[in-house]
Amino acid sequence: MVLYNIYDDWLKSISSYTAFSRLILILRGLHVNQDKVKMILRPDKTVITESHHIWPSLSDEQWIKVEVSLKDLILADYGKKNNVNVSSLTQSEIRDIILGMEITPPSLQRQQVAEIEAQAREQSQMTATTTKTTNVHGEQIVVTTTTQYEAATFNSKTDWRVRAISATNLHLRTKHIYVSSEDISDDGLTYVLPKNILSKFITIADLRTQIAGYIYGVTPSDNDQVREIRCIVIVPQVGNHQSVTLPHKLPKHEFLNDLEPLGWIHTQPNELTQNGSQILPASDVVMHSSIISDQGKYNSEEDGAQQWEGKNEIIITSSFTPGSCSLTAYRVTESGIEWGNKNRNVPGGVTNASGYSSSCYEKVQMLLSDRFQGYFMVPEGGSGWNYNFQGVKHNASMEYTLKLDAPSSFYAECHRPQHFLTFVQMEEGDGGDDTAIDLENFFN
Repeated sequence: MVLYNIYDDWLKSISSYTAFSRLILILRGLHVNQDKVKMILRPDKTVITESHHIWPSLSDEQWIKVEVSLKDLILADYGKKNNVNVSSLTQSEIRDIILGMEITPPSLQRQQVAEIEAQAREQSQMTATTTKTTNVHGEQIVVTTTTQYEAATFNSKTDWRVRAISATNLHLRTKHIYVSSEDISDDGLTYVLPKNILSKFITIADLRTQIAGYIYGVTPSDNDQVREIRCIVIVPQVGNHQSVTLPHKLPKHEFLNDLEPLGWIHTQPNELTQNGSQILPASDVVMHSSIISDQGKYNSEEDGAQQWEGKNEIIITSSFTPGSCSLTAYRVTESGIEWGNKNRNVPGGVTNASGYSSSCYEKVQMLLSDRFQGYFMVPEGGSGWNYNFQGVKHNASMEYTLKLDAPSSFYAECHRPQHFLTFVQMEEGDGGDDTAIDLENFFN
């Protein structure tokens, strides 16, 4: 039995890539003109073909001349069929032609370019179009446009409607909650979080905008290495996808007198990872250190607000991973608090700060439990806790009082009264007419 190799013995002197390219040239050449290829492969009578070979036996220098001739043959055939000057082709086009790809001749490309230019000339003839829209304040805006781009349908610049619909499914994520247990030291405190307040905290959140709350708890009498979280205090706040702004004043209420401050918890749109491990955002370290450093400035013992010691207070991040939530607890170290105080007022924000590393924080043990129940404290009054839709009313120096209650959802009516008030005003302005209201443009 005789075995043939399509590369003959080429691989002894050239690489497999070069051998493959040579084989493609030969096969493409045979497809173009078999007789010429035979003449190129056997330039004179002295060239022989071994009995166990497929192609003539040529030296490396002869093969180089053959490859150049085959390339010229293929390109000449392409130029003849498409009426193209071969010298005007680029290297990428030559490679595609040799590999057999269908290349649009330059003449057809020029024709397509001419058609596009003709369309542009037609569009350059200005046609004025007047569009009437209504903004978020109920004011009617009349805009005159002269191009197709400007005449496109005006849409809201925010996607809060889509996020409001998506937030209705947050309760499904509470069925899949994962607690990070990697890189945790065994000599630290263990924090126990009730499932009922965690589920409620996730349900009232938003997928893109961060929300936060202070956590309070107790130390069991039988184990001083455990902290049981009993309460989450939701204070007036404004957030975005990177951070959340809370008032300077810490929570105070008689229900919190028997509890100790254990830090704060916040949501975030996704996990921040480095080398496959979750990391604490630098903005969280800055905010944590600011709370500790400024508590004496904005809070006093006479106010009844409990002071942070800076040792047992932690940060819990609740990240919205696909179809689930991921929880991680961190304790900011002394070096982290020092770094946060130094970089509070860095020009350009925390992202331009240097020196941030994993030494600024450490992960702590956290457990979920349904053995005991927790509760919420929320601001008194009808404004709720979410000021993202009425940001002008929020101030870091604002005063607030608390009450025992379940927090409203992110998109509750009390958090965006202007939307509904404007709707009523527009109905009254219609004088009872049955004219349909454009709901798509209503909240723009």
